[in-house]
Amino acid sequence: MLNVGNNEVGDTGIQSLARSPHFPNLTSLDVCSNRIGVAGMQALASSPFFPKLRSLNMGLNEIRDAGMQAIAGSASFPCLTLLDVARNQIGAEGIQALASSPLFSNLTSLKAMGNKIGAAGVQALAGSPFFPNLSCASVS
Repeated sequence: MLNVGNNEVGDTGIQSLARSPHFPNLTSLDVCSNRIGVAGMQALASSPFFPKLRSLNMGLNEIRDAGMQAIAGSASFPCLTLLDVARNQIGAEGIQALASSPLFSNLTSLKAMGNKIGAAGVQALAGSPFFPNLSCASVS
């Protein structure tokens, strides 16, 4: 587990982490409350260095819809079971991207509360065939 939460890492710090080949066995990454934006999330989502990551806490950042779309299109997290994107200024478009992605079939827990996903986002999650293992979802 690597926890660098609440350290003002920002996009620059997460980009450095995403380029590091030194964490191939990392299973849990907590980068909550670090002022990470779209560029940082895009860097993390395109990193090939986290193949065993099971838990990703991105809560309280600023990844927005574009960052969520980067996650949704990423094959970098094949083992991910927990995804926390709470309070990230994500709208329906970002959640719809995740809901339509076949890359997250192992996901068992999704925390997306404190965003503005609205009815369209909830409908996308509820209608998604790509979360067969999801047992806990917080979107309020």
